[in-house]
Amino acid sequence: MRGPMNISADFTVEELSGRWRSPEAAEVFPGIFGIDDFWLHSPFWAIHFNAYQDPGCAGRLFELIIMGMFELRPPSLVTPGARDADFSRVKVCLRLFDPGLVAAADEAKSGDGNWRAGEWQDVSHGGCPPLDLPGVDECPLEYDLLGLARSRDRSADRLYFGQRHHDELGSIWTRRAPGLLDYYVTRVVGTPPAIGHGAEWGPGEWFRVTSAYSLSPQGTPAGRGAP
Repeated sequence: MRGPMNISADFTVEELSGRWRSPEAAEVFPGIFGIDDFWLHSPFWAIHFNAYQDPGCAGRLFELIIMGMFELRPPSLVTPGARDADFSRVKVCLRLFDPGLVAAADEAKSGDGNWRAGEWQDVSHGGCPPLDLPGVDECPLEYDLLGLARSRDRSADRLYFGQRHHDELGSIWTRRAPGLLDYYVTRVVGTPPAIGHGAEWGPGEWFRVTSAYSLSPQGTPAGRGAP
């Protein structure tokens, strides 16, 4: 939850440069707990996200990456302390661990329609409807918010993103995020928070997944079985 630090829209893109990771699992949807791991280096951005059934991160649900480019916009006229930010989406990869999700993704014909627990697939086109995860064909751009809470110790800086859920007004690829989330990510300085999975994630993992799992020219995901 939010601490006493002030959240500000007065920051530069240079201040965002680096890696930002959840200090603890947050309940991102009712009964679903997540670890956000954002990598920001203007104009590029990426997220590595892990989802669980419990706050202790014992029951894995799914893992995904999304990457693209981003642009800071002026301070929000609606949400105090927030700044508008637009995030393009050019690649989405996903792997599932929960048997129910594997069955649901197969039924929805997400990816190649032949899911195996723990294996990556490229879902950049079509996404994964059972997870309410759009592909880049449906959602090429997210209209988000950012708020930065500075600390004396840079490693305690907090970065807040916009609410990403659907409501009666739509989603953040049809309108601007309606407000900032209550939970945040902290700047990684040195060793990242070792909560859940992915603390060891680095350039090698980014390269392996993004290069080995892609769509073929015919639209069929390729790369199954890569190391």
